[in-house]
Amino acid sequence: METLGDVIRQELNEEHYNRKHIDGKIRKEILNNLDMVLKIRQGVEMVKAYMAGTYYASKMARIAQLQRMDIEAMVMDMFVGVSYSQRPELFTSVTAQMSARLGFSDRTEAITTVAELLAVLCPTDAFDITKESRQASLMVVSRIPLSDELIKFIENSEFLPPMVCEPLELVHNHSSGYLTHNDSLILGSGNHHDGDLCLDVLNTINKVAFSLDTEFLCKVEEEPTFELDSQDKHDQWMRFKKQSYEFYKLMNQQGNRFYFCNKVDKRGRIYAQGYHLNPQGTAFKKAQLELANKELVCGVPS
Repeated sequence: METLGDVIRQELNEEHYNRKHIDGKIRKEILNNLDMVLKIRQGVEMVKAYMAGTYYASKMARIAQLQRMDIEAMVMDMFVGVSYSQRPELFTSVTAQMSARLGFSDRTEAITTVAELLAVLCPTDAFDITKESRQASLMVVSRIPLSDELIKFIENSEFLPPMVCEPLELVHNHSSGYLTHNDSLILGSGNHHDGDLCLDVLNTINKVAFSLDTEFLCKVEEEPTFELDSQDKHDQWMRFKKQSYEFYKLMNQQGNRFYFCNKVDKRGRIYAQGYHLNPQGTAFKKAQLELANKELVCGVPS
């Protein structure tokens, strides 16, 4: 039976792990740092100089879209976005993740423009763009000073844990089931629409309660499904494994009864949302989950 405590715990979880809330915390710390405020002003002048240049036609068309934006707000948004790269991350990955911040209708144009803006803003020293060797990939790492507490928030913000209270009813294509934010129910950038979706099906699936098989988790250790043939892969796996067990512990401490929100792709296929816990994940991820409402199976031959 869901309680008020479950709802309060869910709201706290969303505030703790949701990037939509963490952006505001990052902005506040940046604005409270005089050195960073000066870097923003420096960045604004650099971007204005970049926009005043003369380039080939397609680049001029992209810059024309920037002319309609608040440049200072855009520079701040670039700094907020790059703050999530507390460890070196692939330049291509960072630009793809940050592309939505520009609000361009064409994602390819947005990624290209973000890449150029990061190159323009790099001399502010708010972040570094590095390349270890000629064959190596470009990497990005933030140099924006943030509190240890906020860095911990950022490390945990990549994916939300399952909901510890029943998801809210989905009433339109931009409702998530979560308590503190809405989101498109259609996966993939640029795929959102307001046409018909089987919201009744998603609502039914969202209300299926799960629990962890704690006996299984005590006896079986999670192992990688790929070769750890480099130090980078090993380090990434150990971070992922540590985070996973922290989420398993969190779900168990909060009653061991939780729900997955679900979305659809543009073909209508349903996908559970979640990374560290997911009923559509690896064999280990599936094996650790049980239905919370258990019933005795009858009529099965012994």
